[in-house]
Amino acid sequence: MGPQGVQAPTEQERQTENRQPHRRRRQRGRSRASSIVVGLTLLVVVALTLVGCSLSGGSGSTTTTGPLGLSQLSWCDGPQIIFQDDSSSTQSVISDWSKVQGQLGFTYYLPATLPQGSCLDLAGGVIHDQIFGGKLDLTYTLPKIGSLTFAEAPKHGDIVTSLQCAVSPADSAANICIGAISNTTITIAGRDSTSNLQSIFNSLKANVTWLPANSPTVTPTATSAA
Repeated sequence: MGPQGVQAPTEQERQTENRQPHRRRRQRGRSRASSIVVGLTLLVVVALTLVGCSLSGGSGSTTTTGPLGLSQLSWCDGPQIIFQDDSSSTQSVISDWSKVQGQLGFTYYLPATLPQGSCLDLAGGVIHDQIFGGKLDLTYTLPKIGSLTFAEAPKHGDIVTSLQCAVSPADSAANICIGAISNTTITIAGRDSTSNLQSIFNSLKANVTWLPANSPTVTPTATSAA
């Protein structure tokens, strides 16, 4: 018994107080993981919206005679690589994948091949982000389903376990699936069935070479004489 009228804390109360910092750390971890999941979902929703025209008809090609490696594909319109470097307040933009690849901070996973007629619409992400660490976002256009987006970041916490899918809020015909491989959180979205997106997820390989080696084919347009 301490000073009159003040009772010393019991052993149970001291143990409860000692557990409080651990609980707060777990809560911060869950909050951070939740932020990553929400952030990746928002990224694919934005991608679906930006390339919504692709969702209605794909790239226009009907050639599907066999799959091609990602590096064998072409850009849909022209190279569009935008990575933001958050290591300083200036947030510089990098368009050279070779300068970004080693700074992502996680292993990325992609399908080894996509159908002939597919092309790469957009590539980008963030490095040195205070929440995510790094992010990789790739959006392809496929002949039959249109837009197919991959958004990836380091896995934090234990929120993401098995693959979970839901209808996209941007397009009721599209689905968004999120899961994890090893220490990487992966979101896949496209106007395709959840079973097909599951098959794509199951086929993912680590560190696939995705940068197209080909330039898009440009069809010349006639011009009238001056």
